[in-house]
Amino acid sequence: MQRIPDFIAIDLGGTRIKAGFIAAGGTQVGAPQTVPTPADGPAALARVCDLARAFDLPQKTFLAVGLAIPGLVRDHSTLLDLPGKLPGLVGRDLRAALEDATGHPAIVLNDALAYGLGEVTAGAGRGFERVVVMTIGTGIGVSVMERGAPLGDGPLGAGTLGGMIPIADGDPELLDSNGQAGTIEALCAARRLVDYANAAGGGFTSVPEVFAAHGRADPAARKGVERFRTYLARALVALAQAHAPSAIIVGGGPITFGEPILQGLEARVRTTLWKNHELTILPSALGDAAALLGLRHEFVRVRSAA
Repeated sequence: MQRIPDFIAIDLGGTRIKAGFIAAGGTQVGAPQTVPTPADGPAALARVCDLARAFDLPQKTFLAVGLAIPGLVRDHSTLLDLPGKLPGLVGRDLRAALEDATGHPAIVLNDALAYGLGEVTAGAGRGFERVVVMTIGTGIGVSVMERGAPLGDGPLGAGTLGGMIPIADGDPELLDSNGQAGTIEALCAARRLVDYANAAGGGFTSVPEVFAAHGRADPAARKGVERFRTYLARALVALAQAHAPSAIIVGGGPITFGEPILQGLEARVRTTLWKNHELTILPSALGDAAALLGLRHEFVRVRSAA
């Protein structure tokens, strides 16, 4: 019988690195730590390794480490592509770097894939046969899960390029991480909430400012949020038509309890779907813990299959 390891899970995001410890017998992330992400790739990797080594942990017989990263990953180890972010990591065997730094077995996953795995195995996606998971942050992460596992193999599998789907005429000022305009990522990244509200006459610097002003019925904030919701509805329709899921889970910083983004969105999306397509749109149940729990789940699955 395969042992389930105690696990250190680390999510390397565009602005923050999140890390947590998951005990062998548990399903909750404990002792969370968050630090800023360096702009330089090797410096970010060094900080990840430092975090993994720094956990004050009890004695253990088996420990493993996982890393979620916003890029295309081959064979749970090598970073193939990460356009415009963390220069110096493309082509690196990140699993080997983690194992050398910590002395423990490791796994590396695309961050959207890890997030999706967490939600379908321990969060809002449990009980649904096919689920699309979309995260809104510095970019857009998408993954497609079926029966609790990624749909498709390889670095281009599981719908991880869903953020690159075009949904509108392109604005050359608003580009995705692939340099394209008019795509889901170009129009629905979190920063667009600020951009759209400011285009309507606001003077905002952050998403929380826009939401606070929206709550005060500020006209610019209201217009900005509604424009964002219009593009997000198109994005969800495109993902639903492409993958025919029974549920779409939306997560990331702007999708928090009480915020206006998802209110009424399911009804709007359903008016455009194929007739008789039953679709549920849900917020993430796990938040930052989703990718961390997904890493642990995939490590156990791969090790059990070996």
